[in-house]
Amino acid sequence: MLEAYEAAAPDYDRQVQGDGWMRNVLWDRYARLFSAGQTVLDLGCGTGIDAVFLAQRGVRVMGIDASPSMIAQSRAKLAAAELDDLVDLRVMEVARLGTLPRQGFDGIICAFAALSTIAELDEVAASVARLLVPRGILVVHLLNRWSLWEWLGLVRSRQVAAAARLGRNPVRNFTIGGRTVPHYLYHPRATYARFFQSRFALRRAYGIGILRPPHTVRRIPSVIVEALDRLERPLRGLRPTRDWGRFFVLELERR
Repeated sequence: MLEAYEAAAPDYDRQVQGDGWMRNVLWDRYARLFSAGQTVLDLGCGTGIDAVFLAQRGVRVMGIDASPSMIAQSRAKLAAAELDDLVDLRVMEVARLGTLPRQGFDGIICAFAALSTIAELDEVAASVARLLVPRGILVVHLLNRWSLWEWLGLVRSRQVAAAARLGRNPVRNFTIGGRTVPHYLYHPRATYARFFQSRFALRRAYGIGILRPPHTVRRIPSVIVEALDRLERPLRGLRPTRDWGRFFVLELERR
């Protein structure tokens, strides 16, 4: 798996531009949850996109990523922005969080499915609870097991059986850096109940990419995409629509 992210690193920022709108949704929440002077741990920080945003707001960041090439991209970006004094970057797998000393982080974030590459999140949940201050905030952004747009695509292509099975398979393969990487998928409530409920209170759960189409669906006019985005916003936190997104977000508070 490491080889996939090493290969993807040089072109990563361009590849994720199409979902920049989704990152803006996350940034809006980060701006509300974290303030200057606080310290946030960024799990799977990649090329430092979120670390730059937080540091620009005066938030101190520790970023970890298993890929040395991703960390190198992040260091260069932070140095160019003259923000490297606010960010501590380390080459480290998320699975090794337990080796970090207790830091007293005010918040921990993990965006764009970095945790979806881990089969079981029990150890991660225990580690982040230990690293957070009491009432500290954890924000996880994960791939959903079932999405409206994928279901519509299967129905449109007359793959009725596949549409009926959608959501039943807990593992999906995605191509990253030309390599196949398995991702482990859950539903929002199940993820909270299974891994986080004993240590965290659920502040907010919402879907992203419910009505707004994936950027890879290119035949839809931009005016329609923006209209669907506006329609989606009030539905993100409501049931059942919050379970229909390409991704879902859990905002959790350490008990």
